Amino acid sequence: MKTSIRAKIACLVLALFLLPALVGAIELSEIEMRLMNDISRYIDVKPEGQALKFFEHAMRSNSVALRGLAAIIMNRHYGQRFQGLLLRSFTLNTENDRFAQEKKVLVRLENTARLLKSFAPSLDKLDDERVQQLFLFFHFRHKNVWLLGRTGEELSLASFYRISVFSRFFGDKTDAMKLAALADLKK
Repeated sequence: MKTSIRAKIACLVLALFLLPALVGAIELSEIEMRLMNDISRYIDVKPEGQALKFFEHAMRSNSVALRGLAAIIMNRHYGQRFQGLLLRSFTLNTENDRFAQEKKVLVRLENTARLLKSFAPSLDKLDDERVQQLFLFFHFRHKNVWLLGRTGEELSLASFYRISVFSRFFGDKTDAMKLAALADLKK
């Protein structure tokens, strides 16, 4: 009986710690979601002509995820001209880009699948898996969620997803670790 009560209390405490990590982070309006899906078609194809109007709108957006997607696509196809925007968009250094970040939340490694499962409804609205990972980067950067390993090691989920996004968008031609370090350098 005591173990059953302890187990319920442990689940309740875990839920209370996970809840702040899930609620109220970055959200996308229906229009922003549609625009992200529209411009994600240009991840592998260079945007030109009228398509660039969508990117101009996205880069001026208040949505960090939309701005970040536009920045990474434009940097991928047009290079250095958009590197400053890319680095500001993907920094984890609050001195480089004044993004809101909450208190650090630790999630046990074995609870990762449950944490990510809660995002399925939102992520299913994004057509490209790379864009889904980009969204998770911005969410976890804002919520400041860290994985806690069995031996006490900690890993920032934002850092993990940033490296994953860089690797998926740029492939082998860019060192994702160096790009991440460059984004975090003090300006």
